[in-house]
Amino acid sequence: MKTLRSFGPAKSIRTAGILTAVMLLLAGCGQQVDLYDYFGDDKPAAGPAATATPPGQNAGGAQPANALVNNSTLGATDAALASARPSNGIEKVSLKNAQGVAATVDDLPVTNFDISQRINLENALGSRLTTDFPTRKRILETLVNEKVAKSKASQMKFEIPKKDLEDRINNMVKRMNVSRVDLEKRLAEKGVNEGTLKNQIEGTLYIRWVMSQQKTDTKIEIDEATVDAKYNEILSDPRLKPVTVVTLQQVDLPVGKTTEAMRQQLVYARSIEAQQIMQRYKGCRSIKAASKDVFDVKLGKRIEADLGKLPPPLQKALRQAGTRKMIGPIRGPSGVRLIANCGTRKIEPPRPSREQVKASLRNERFEAVIQTAMAEARKESFIDYKDPAFRP
Repeated sequence: MKTLRSFGPAKSIRTAGILTAVMLLLAGCGQQVDLYDYFGDDKPAAGPAATATPPGQNAGGAQPANALVNNSTLGATDAALASARPSNGIEKVSLKNAQGVAATVDDLPVTNFDISQRINLENALGSRLTTDFPTRKRILETLVNEKVAKSKASQMKFEIPKKDLEDRINNMVKRMNVSRVDLEKRLAEKGVNEGTLKNQIEGTLYIRWVMSQQKTDTKIEIDEATVDAKYNEILSDPRLKPVTVVTLQQVDLPVGKTTEAMRQQLVYARSIEAQQIMQRYKGCRSIKAASKDVFDVKLGKRIEADLGKLPPPLQKALRQAGTRKMIGPIRGPSGVRLIANCGTRKIEPPRPSREQVKASLRNERFEAVIQTAMAEARKESFIDYKDPAFRP
């Protein structure tokens, strides 16, 4: 039987090769490295309990700020802060779309959930894949190849022994120098269950079985000049340059829905209370104490952001304020906000070794061999892409 559309391996080879070389090498070749280690999300944690000091009354006698800075002045909008916090690589799918079938291979389905789980698995094992459409499409092709191989094996009454799967997982644990429990925890942190890992290993074994049936030559030789050229190219990648990371904490004084005239008064009152917090502030550890006795304060989780990706005015304000002063009061859509600089640090991404580069190039070449072998095997399967955009 034939696929609905012929498989062109050349483009897939280039894409897979580039992603394999760049993503794995920049991630430390198998070690999970994340330059933006965030703690929690944007939802603010509950601040101190409401006290007898209502909005508009200043128990501490603080004077109002000379100017209530607008968010747009500093560029300190939620969108700007979010853009400085890259995705953590965890692909989430709604329950409605989780089991939506992306493709079928001889009646074997590949769901959107399968694609998301595989992306999360690769990230848990060291990659830094995004969740955009090109990545999902590439992952879908990998899953389709695995289904093609499994379908062909089933037709020939061949099945991968369960012992082989367990042996492969145990070998992986040994190479990673972690326990089986630690591996499961690492997967769980990325939203992955162990079944997804077993499916990947099983799919790989079925593809290798197809290649053995085709008597495919899998010997890969990489000359040293090619390794040197790739190694130098990677070392010149700007993503390997040190990154300055700033730790921020937001303090929000919300203003509820009301008339515009009343809102102006409430914002002014909240700005007075915000300055009271600023006067008490002695550093990030003092935020809770500084906001004590102020009505309805929301303390945000601390986040780390790439300083270079923040708006220039906000960068300047953070440098000027240092860690002993707060930025604000800032007027925003939900009320008044203060921002604290809890410190900066430099992170230098780990550089790959020459041997790691060589291994990556070997994997890239082997991927090309796999694609060629699977292009032949796919001719015997019926592949139905539910979304035409996913077709190769």
